[in-house]
Amino acid sequence: MPNPNYDSGLGTFFVKIHFINEEKPMSQLKFKKARELLNKKGLDGLIIYSNGSKNILRPNYFHYFAECKPLGPKNAVIISSSGNIALLVTPEWDYFRYLDKSWIKDVRGSSSFIEDLLKIINEFNLKGRIGLVGAEEMPIEVYEAIQSIGEILLSNDIITEMAREKTDVEVSYAKKAAWAADAGYKALIDAVRPGLTEFEILAEMELAMRIAGADDNFNLISSGVHNHAMHSPTDRRLREGDIIIAEISPIVEGQVVQICRTVLLGKKNPILVEKYDILVKALEESLKLIRPGVPASSMAVIMNKVISEAGYAKYCAPPYMRARGHGMGVGSISPGGVIDEETQTPFERGQVIVVHPNQYIPETGYLACGETILVTENGIERLVESETKLFVKEV
Repeated sequence: MPNPNYDSGLGTFFVKIHFINEEKPMSQLKFKKARELLNKKGLDGLIIYSNGSKNILRPNYFHYFAECKPLGPKNAVIISSSGNIALLVTPEWDYFRYLDKSWIKDVRGSSSFIEDLLKIINEFNLKGRIGLVGAEEMPIEVYEAIQSIGEILLSNDIITEMAREKTDVEVSYAKKAAWAADAGYKALIDAVRPGLTEFEILAEMELAMRIAGADDNFNLISSGVHNHAMHSPTDRRLREGDIIIAEISPIVEGQVVQICRTVLLGKKNPILVEKYDILVKALEESLKLIRPGVPASSMAVIMNKVISEAGYAKYCAPPYMRARGHGMGVGSISPGGVIDEETQTPFERGQVIVVHPNQYIPETGYLACGETILVTENGIERLVESETKLFVKEV
């Protein structure tokens, strides 16, 4: 395990180590909640489907419920209102990993997915109304096979409702991801120097986050004296005077934490410091408003107000910025989408939210500034230990 004390050059900040209960005692509650909701909706059963793809911009209902990341192209949890539950997975040999990772113990590997799925549907006597979660990932031939047995009702809302408040185990995973995010930021600071490519810097960051416990990463990095957006890494080599912006998003067991950071490579630039402080102020003012029951739009309104009062009202809309924040994962607000002045959905306790006044400023280019927070009963908990500020690395 790496040393959790990281010296960023501005002093040492301590990253907490969060221990995870691998026995997952809360998982059976998901089964209970799912049965209650499908009975409430008059469903005979529920199928939660995944095509194996993973994307932080889209909730992974299957991973959330089964608590095991899908690998193959066809996977399903099948639940009956009477109390039966089974996992059907591809490829067939992946059966053993699910037995070890998932709390669902009736696991069936398949080499003929549609045939085996219909067998389970018949075994569980699902011949009436069948709820379907993850239909957007399902190929038409699987959908039509289920439709030949019973009436399909699209039911993503069942899992969304279940996931509105994270369990203690899920919060622990999010905090472990936050530790990994801090490790990635520390690696960014250590790595940046003239001559290194964006690819090489990101490789150092990803290694640090994997060592810190991340099982997956989604990261963007851009460099230059005047950036226009964050993007995937390139073979561009850093030069003195570059501004490096990064979106750092490690994942632990499906829980994503994202931080947005800006590093100046070279001598301190007073104009850059001044403009970045505007974004930090916008971030801090918006965080003061977040608590259960408050519309998510309030966060964006105050953020835009601070930036507009600094003289940049014109730039508080696309294409100069994309969003003022978004949710992460199943049950959150606009997972991977947009929180803006039109988002009236209220915050709820237990949500994990990304808050980022990432912004294009004409004098400096695009700057990255953002945090992930946990909504608590009375406000928020900041999940990472590193400070959101412009970091200057002199060469």
